Amino acid sequence: MAMASRDDPLINAFASELKGRRQAIGISQEELAHRAQVNRTYVAKLELGQNQPTLTTLSRLAAGLSMGLVELIEGTLKRRPKETTRQP
Repeated sequence: MAMASRDDPLINAFASELKGRRQAIGISQEELAHRAQVNRTYVAKLELGQNQPTLTTLSRLAAGLSMGLVELIEGTLKRRPKETTRQP
């Protein structure tokens, strides 16, 4: 359970995806935490982009949201801002 950088676009995209999916199915942070077998404050920190989950936790969160891990990751990647390429 590593600390995340608040300015990391991928972490922010995951935070937004997690919160959006949770709200879309109408469950509380507490309910998601129960389903994913994690602490509610950890879910809150994930949704704020303050922490980043392990692969095991990602899998548990996806299951708690009644979705597949790939679907959760794909949703995150869609929310991530497009990276600009620098010209030499």
